[in-house]
Amino acid sequence: MKAMAVLALVLSGATAAGAAEIHGTISEGGKPVPKGVALKLDCGGTMAQAATDGFGSYSLKVAASGDCRLSVEYQGESAAITVAVYDRPSRYDLALSKDGGRLVLSRK
Repeated sequence: MKAMAVLALVLSGATAAGAAEIHGTISEGGKPVPKGVALKLDCGGTMAQAATDGFGSYSLKVAASGDCRLSVEYQGESAAITVAVYDRPSRYDLALSKDGGRLVLSRK
């Protein structure tokens, strides 16, 4: 039983150690988006979800690397951008705007 607990800890550590992270802020009109804006990171089927905090900040960890799709749900609309996820944390400060009535997500 003790060996199983140790094995579970080792395996969970290996998974966490293999996780890539992106973090940053999201703003609209130069101001942070409110708390609770939903984000989804899709790396070829390996997915992670999070929500912004009260300062528009977010952090997502996923057990994958390479080009991934980061999508944001805001005020009933969705926008997405391609991001590169690496072994080391990457910062993506993003801005939401409207273009032709459509929500657009871009890098600052």
